[in-house]
Amino acid sequence: MGVLGNVKDKASGAIETAKLNSKISSEQNAIDAVMKQIGEFYYKKYAETKTADESIAGFCKTIDGHYAAIAEAKAEIERIKVKTAPPPAPAPAATGGTVCTVCGKENLPGAKFCTECGGKTAVPAPAPSAAGGTVCTVCGKENLPGAKFCTECGGKTASAASGTVCPACGAQVAPGMKFCTACGAKV
Repeated sequence: MGVLGNVKDKASGAIETAKLNSKISSEQNAIDAVMKQIGEFYYKKYAETKTADESIAGFCKTIDGHYAAIAEAKAEIERIKVKTAPPPAPAPAATGGTVCTVCGKENLPGAKFCTECGGKTAVPAPAPSAAGGTVCTVCGKENLPGAKFCTECGGKTASAASGTVCPACGAQVAPGMKFCTACGAKV
């Protein structure tokens, strides 16, 4: 039998030892679970009455401290959420059009995009007159005078009146001007 038998015995012993170590670990986990249940049972009793045997009162007070720390952290999370929450949507304008959700500017009724900043609109606002306004270079819709962006498609607008249009922002520039008065770009 010799060396081969000795190796076989060692392998078998290692397998048996591993099985027993696994059983020990399982039993320890079961004990830990029951210990946890005992602790939870006594802590619940303490929480209801705020009295406990002297030998466990200290443990219960330590748990109270941890619960207090959790409550403080949750309160801080709520303060951060409130502090970093986006501002509420602007109130509806008095004229029946739409209000930009980005800059708050009033736009024509039904406008999908803001004439000031190009942001999306959402809230109904007043209905101003579009006479003498600007025309969208993309979709052709007439917009308010001085509008930089179309309320229908968000495209840049060109002035319906005479004059030059700024290539950077689409604002009307008086004839002979070399720089845009709205954004400062060279015309």
